[in-house]
Amino acid sequence: MRVVVVVPWEPWRITDGVVLPLHHHLHELSGRHQIVVLAAGAPSALEQRVTGPDGKLPDGVLTRWFGTDRSAVLDYAVRRFRSEFVREPAHTLYVERPRLLDAFAHEARDADVVHLVGWGTAQLAARIRVPAVHYAVDPWAASWRNRRLPAWRRATDLGQRAMVLRHEQRHYPQCHSVAVVAQADADLLAQQVPAGRYDVVPNGVVAGPDPAPAPTAPVLGFHGAFETQANVDGARALVERIWPRVRAALPDATVLLVGREPSAQVQALVQAGVVLKADVPSVRAELDRTAVHVSWMPSGMGLKNKVLEAMAAGRPVVANERGASGIGAGDGLYVAADEDSAARHLVALLRDQARRAAEGEKARRRVLAEYTWTASARRVERLWEQAAS
Repeated sequence: MRVVVVVPWEPWRITDGVVLPLHHHLHELSGRHQIVVLAAGAPSALEQRVTGPDGKLPDGVLTRWFGTDRSAVLDYAVRRFRSEFVREPAHTLYVERPRLLDAFAHEARDADVVHLVGWGTAQLAARIRVPAVHYAVDPWAASWRNRRLPAWRRATDLGQRAMVLRHEQRHYPQCHSVAVVAQADADLLAQQVPAGRYDVVPNGVVAGPDPAPAPTAPVLGFHGAFETQANVDGARALVERIWPRVRAALPDATVLLVGREPSAQVQALVQAGVVLKADVPSVRAELDRTAVHVSWMPSGMGLKNKVLEAMAAGRPVVANERGASGIGAGDGLYVAADEDSAARHLVALLRDQARRAAEGEKARRRVLAEYTWTASARRVERLWEQAAS
């Protein structure tokens, strides 16, 4: 099958939550399909890295990158101005570079299916007669305020969320399928845009080596990219509301926060008993230092890869319903109804090292059985096959 992929971000930037699954899907599927990737990106990107020696992309995938020479501020200003005339979110114009659109029209002529990855790509389905699968990851309008932005951007973005909602209502029904990572997200989109078709493609995780032995120290862990507001909210919930309840029973309990680009709010959480490690070379090494992972998420959408990573590292997880979205309660993952219940379960785990180790083993087995990138890619492949047929 010949597949044309369009993605808003540089396909080697695997720290991005959209590019990471695409990266693994390409590695899983490139041996069975002829795949062309057309990518937008930032002006700082280097095109030679697309097929560079680091091996981040499969050799058989033809990848073309269409960035811009404008500065980020000027580029946003131009796109924001144009969006008022075309009545589409400014981010769609981040994707719709003239050279990318020309390449898309050319490549799609001979394609069996197009795979539109990430927000701001669904509108491309209307430009072609080839069936399109839109891998949205999570609902765009519902996740609108998740990115940390400077005040001037929040001010200039006024009215954009309404455009995003209209974008979903207009373009999602034109796609053969819109894929998200959690059933709750699919249900939300079905309510907002009932004319569309929504499928769930859960993320996977690289399981990595056998887990390190569970530490004896009562360390509660949380990790994530702190440029997203949901992870800032999650870190604050752990330190400000969950940890004090645990310390009431276990005064020596501590917290380890790990993640890139910590905001001032996250840095302010550091105190006696709370350690912050930013931009670490290996998240897995930090997970080895934690006893239990906490995913108490007041905000955010989608499946939390942080939870899968903690489970793969052999660490049990305590979460609220939002923190466990797309995974759900089961082996190695306890979903609490409220903060008191979460704290009680954490205290019980921290007091019983043998139980922690057993729950961690079950967590890893669950990930290996249910949340591999091979299984995730196979779901994408089925959507391609259904669309092409």
